[in-house]
Formats: sequence, C-alpha cells, structure tokens
Amino acid sequence: MRSVSVAVLVTVAAMFGPSGLAVAAPKDYCAELKGSETGSACEIQLSEPGYSVDISMPLRYPDQKPIAEFISRTRDAFLDSAKSDAPRTTPYELSIKPTEYTSSIPPRGTQAVVFTVSQNVGGTQPPTTYKAFNWDQAYRKPISSTVAPDSSDPAPLWRVDDPLTIVAPIVQAELQQQLAPEPVAPSTQSGQSTTTTPPAPLPFAHDALYDPATYQNFAVVNDGVIFFFDQGVVLPASAGALHVLVPRSAIDSMIA
Repeated sequence: MRSVSVAVLVTVAAMFGPSGLAVAAPKDYCAELKGSETGSACEIQLSEPGYSVDISMPLRYPDQKPIAEFISRTRDAFLDSAKSDAPRTTPYELSIKPTEYTSSIPPRGTQAVVFTVSQNVGGTQPPTTYKAFNWDQAYRKPISSTVAPDSSDPAPLWRVDDPLTIVAPIVQAELQQQLAPEPVAPSTQSGQSTTTTPPAPLPFAHDALYDPATYQNFAVVNDGVIFFFDQGVVLPASAGALHVLVPRSAIDSMIA
C-alpha cells in the first residue's frame, strides 16, 4: 500500500504543482504539427510525387507557440498550392531550416532562431526568405525591432525612435563591400600602381533600405545585431538572400 500511496502523491504533485493549483502539461507542438522529435529538434518531412516538404523546428527556443504557428501557416499555404491541379515540370518543394543564435552581453542575454525559407512552386527562381524569433532571457518575452521603447509587450530592440539613420548606411556600405569590393590596382614594372576605377554603386532600393519593416528579421549576438533580408528586397533578386552584421560598437548605445 505504501508504494501505491507514493505513486499517487507523485502523480498529484505533477498535476497540481507545489502550490496546490492545477498545472497544465506543456503543449506538444511537434505532435500537433505531425512531426517527429529527434533530440533537440522536430522534423516534419513529407514526400509525394508532386511535392516535398522538409522542415526542422528547434525545441530549445523558450516560446514555441509563435514558431509552431508560423510553420503551420507556411506549410499549409504551400500544401494548398502543391496539391492543386496546376501544371508543373518539377515537383514543388518547401524547405524551412533554422539557425540558432545567442548573446550574453549584460544586463541581459538573448536567444534567437532564424528560419531560412525556400519555396519552389513553379517559379523560374525560387525566392529565399527569412523568419526570425528573438527572446529576452531577463524579461522572458519576445523582442521586436518595431515596438515603441515604452511598450510593455514585447520587449523593444531599440531605445531610440529612428535607429535606421545609423543602421541603414552601415548595411548599405557592408553589402557594397561584400558584393562589389574595391578592385586591387595592378602594379607596373616600375613599382607604381595604376589608377583603377571604383566599382559602380549597387542598385539599392533606398525606400526599403530605410523602411523599419525591412529590419524585422534579426538576431542579437555578442558582436552586434545580424539583420536578414529577403531575396529581392534591398537589392535585385539576383543578389540572393542577404544578411549583414551591424557591429555592436556602432549601435550599442541605441540597443534597449
């Protein structure tokens, strides 16, 4: 009888917690998405003659609900197209893959997951997009780049009203350097360098470059903030999906 009593007490403690109040079991978002847990990730894979789905969702991120909602919404929209009778020459494909980031700079740390999303639904060049989720470890709430500094929920990334006056020129200069670096002047036989023509400025979409909505996908790291830009937003689609680290030394006083 004693062993039965102990088992009952353990079950009751799990159900009600130390305060005596009922405690709901954590929601199994992976099962809800019809995925399979593999260690620290949830894998969702579907394969049919007309389409394939390959999704990975990390399970260590503290706020699973918005991630599960994003994945469910993106997957279901893709399947609606993939299961249609639209003619196609190749199977449709959906890939959603995460990269995790952390920062530990005082006074509080952060945790982030950035999903790279690639969809091929019959276009000539499947676009690559990003979806980022950031978590404030001290305040225990998500971080947003577009909320007001005095907003109670979620936590703001910035403490200033217009951070893009500093951030956007850094992003532009870094992408210019990444994609069109200054040419190295060749040396002549006398040891003198010949004059070279600097590369032409890249065709930036300046409205997008200074639009706060363009900077919603980011990850806070110890060295600064990495911003992720969907393919075709700040530069033509031929440049691909882009990301830029804005160094902390340039923006530390503006980070909330």
